[in-house]
Amino acid sequence: VNHVTCALCDTVCTSVSSLKAHIRFRHCDERPFHCHLCDSGFKNAYDLHKHVETHNDSDAYSCDVEGCGFTSRTLRTLTQHYKRV
Repeated sequence: VNHVTCALCDTVCTSVSSLKAHIRFRHCDERPFHCHLCDSGFKNAYDLHKHVETHNDSDAYSCDVEGCGFTSRTLRTLTQHYKRV
């Protein structure tokens, strides 16, 4: 099994490709994925996609606990709400 160590923080990765991803996400400030609705930039397409959901005017997710009334634009926020409450 080959292990590759990051020269910047000594993290051990299992492949060169995973090392490249590690360096890009942990050690680089480059944010090539830009929101077309605001000036925000992101390191990957998934984070951009989740951000764009926050621009939605309607609250797509709501708590199903009777009497709660909590609503959210993202599923992640609703999930966090369930964990808190």
